Amino acid sequence: MQAPFKENLAHQKDDGKPWQTLNGVNNATGNKALDEVIAQAFTRHYGEGARTSAILIASPEAILAEQYKAGFTPETAQRTWSVAKSIGASIIGVAVAQKRLDVTKPAGLESWSHPLDPRGEIILENLLHMASGLDSNKAGNRTDRVYMGGGLVSDTATHTALEVKPGSRWKYANNDTMLALRTLRETFNDEASYLRYPYDNLLDKIGMQHTFLESDWQSDFILSSQVWTTSRDLARLGLLHLNNGRWQGEQILPKDWLSYISKPASAQPPVTAPGYGAQWWLYNERFPELPNDTIAARGNRGQFLVIIPSEQLVIVRRGYDLAGLKGFSEHDFARDVLKALGR
Repeated sequence: MQAPFKENLAHQKDDGKPWQTLNGVNNATGNKALDEVIAQAFTRHYGEGARTSAILIASPEAILAEQYKAGFTPETAQRTWSVAKSIGASIIGVAVAQKRLDVTKPAGLESWSHPLDPRGEIILENLLHMASGLDSNKAGNRTDRVYMGGGLVSDTATHTALEVKPGSRWKYANNDTMLALRTLRETFNDEASYLRYPYDNLLDKIGMQHTFLESDWQSDFILSSQVWTTSRDLARLGLLHLNNGRWQGEQILPKDWLSYISKPASAQPPVTAPGYGAQWWLYNERFPELPNDTIAARGNRGQFLVIIPSEQLVIVRRGYDLAGLKGFSEHDFARDVLKALGR
């Protein structure tokens, strides 16, 4: 479901703030090399199964390029899939800044409150690092019961048992993200306050007016995947991180939050994949063609928000990539964008 107080905003025009300069939707950039790279993004150049719907490249001051497939606009919200995890981590960051949560403390879920329950040792950071140690089936990204079958976060994610010591193993698990947000939920006394919290304290403050968070039928946000948002709204989230969590004079995230989410977790994915921080992927020494501080939110079917702090650059790609074929390579695209920009 969607929070009802957001529904009336769905058809409002995006005003392009806070950017001082907008290149113009579907306009040439004046940089021939960059235009060629963007044009390639709408072909199969970056992956046989790639089906691009939007590209946006921005600095803090300007939208440098903004291209959409026919039928798509700056107000077209698409499903984020697992990019939602990084949005969820940002909401957790707000709660940390407000001292509502502490990543070093136990998650403290009511379901794990018995003194003999070993899951009481799981700290919030373990959940953010995909290192809870909990059983999440063979494929931790398959939580169809919650997504489509009416299952609840409170009776699905919270009822699994430990397999290994928390913090000792990296395993991609939708449940870990849902549990991190459940940790936040249990700090509220009423449902309505929790449902408003992400909007009042993050999304609305930075102008993410076309972003919609889905919840289960007991109002737990399903921020492992179920978010709808636009390219510009994702770019705004990127700008917030480039600004070290500060927006129009207000410190929304902790000052060190970018550093925190960019720090490699103690347990890491296989070396063939990007590294992992706190619900963000890391393009560090594993990808020498990109700056070492590059991080990304990544989602199924080619949803990407790439942040490169050293270059003060945000790159967004949206798509509907085909299953079973090589999807869009965000690494190669970001590399080619940097080269076209002379970076």
